[in-house]
Amino acid sequence: MNYVDDSLSYNTQRSMMHIPEYGRNVQKMINFAKGIENREERNKAAQAIIDVMGQLNPHLRDIDDYKHKLWTHLFVMSNFE
Repeated sequence: MNYVDDSLSYNTQRSMMHIPEYGRNVQKMINFAKGIENREERNKAAQAIIDVMGQLNPHLRDIDDYKHKLWTHLFVMSNFE
């Protein structure tokens, strides 16, 4: 996986984010998790990302079945990969 330091680039030069509310770091975590070959390790990484997403948006906990919504957001952000 190629690591590109985009900390000094303009936002217009960066890749488009599907759900910007979670931020670029969550998108980077998802992109990293997509590259994990081992299914069990990839699932552990996805669960950790879901936990971070829940902490970043605590207002979602008021919604019934909020974990399902977070998983849906993760799938959208990963282009369903």
